[in-house]
Amino acid sequence: MTIHNSEIAEEFYRLAELLEIEGANSFRVRAYRNAARTIENLGEDVARMLARGADLTELPGIGKDLAGKISKIVNTGHFELLEEVEHRLPASLVELSTIPGLGPKRVKRLHEELGINSPAQLAEAIAAGKLDDLPGFGTRLIAKITQTLDRHRKDQRRVRLAAAEAVGEDFLAFLKRAGAVRQAEIAGSYRRRKDTVGDLDIVVASDQPVEAMARFIAYPEVAEVVAEGPTRATVLLRSGLQADLRVVESASYGAALLYFTGSKAHNIALRGMAVKRGLKLNEYGLFRKRRPLPGAATEVEIYGLFDLPYIEPELREDRGEIEAARAHRLPKLVRLDDIRGDLHVHTKASDGRDTIAEIAAAAKARGYAYVGITDHTQHLTVANGLDPARLKRQLAEIDR
Repeated sequence: MTIHNSEIAEEFYRLAELLEIEGANSFRVRAYRNAARTIENLGEDVARMLARGADLTELPGIGKDLAGKISKIVNTGHFELLEEVEHRLPASLVELSTIPGLGPKRVKRLHEELGINSPAQLAEAIAAGKLDDLPGFGTRLIAKITQTLDRHRKDQRRVRLAAAEAVGEDFLAFLKRAGAVRQAEIAGSYRRRKDTVGDLDIVVASDQPVEAMARFIAYPEVAEVVAEGPTRATVLLRSGLQADLRVVESASYGAALLYFTGSKAHNIALRGMAVKRGLKLNEYGLFRKRRPLPGAATEVEIYGLFDLPYIEPELREDRGEIEAARAHRLPKLVRLDDIRGDLHVHTKASDGRDTIAEIAAAAKARGYAYVGITDHTQHLTVANGLDPARLKRQLAEIDR
């Protein structure tokens, strides 16, 4: 069972927030936040780095003590220090601390004076007028908090795409290794590459749905099976993400992938086009009077039956992409090969982990045309920022 970077980073962030609410030393709090930031921005899972013998102390902001804690989390699945702090303070206080206007001091006051430990309890307390006379909580702040809580209820299940990708790609690889799974893809907002993802919508083509379903539920990171049927299942993963499976026959795979990728508005527009042609489009295929049309097994073929070129998932938002496709004016998406350089790179001179020469070599290997070195200045001493003399030496090294 792999512990993902997003999970380790989340635990470090949570510890930092709880320690700050407790009034712990600010340098200690900052160390855990910096470590969390380093871990979540790594391009490789820490678990895999440890498996190949990497030294975590070479990472910026990771000393021997933090490296030991990370290793223990990966090996045992437990963060003992966090568990100790959570024994003293409810972990749900972290959610409160993310609400604008509620810093550590206000969260601590809500907890100690009103026994409020979660956003739900805070909403109830505001409705009951319990905050009206609490020092430090004016009418304007309470109104702002109320608006934030409303948004929080809608967005609390969504996670950043990168975090969803770290979990989703391993899950997808696990499914594809099953003999019963012919094709598999994560659809929904994940496939449309939205900034945040609510859940993982997985579409599988299989002529053995029972075996495919069993494989889905047997994934080691499944924490709870919420629902299970002949062709559908829903599970909660240990990371907190929900994953929904839909198993279809190979002939329906393209239609199912199109349908579950969305967006809803894009699908409605396509179904409207189908109706005008006397057809019906759903997750099972394209039909004329209940008879499936041949040549509609893939998304490319389905778009072709509407006299449209293939529309990339990232464009499927009903924002003019269908009209652009009809006029053969679809925008060309940016690909990895299109990237010509990076303009925000830190070296070992401040809080990076590579030298200028190593960075230049890596940039050249990627075919970059340029790379911009942007180390911290002396203003940020905790990141070993450069003073004028060190900056001058760095400029000379770049010239060389």
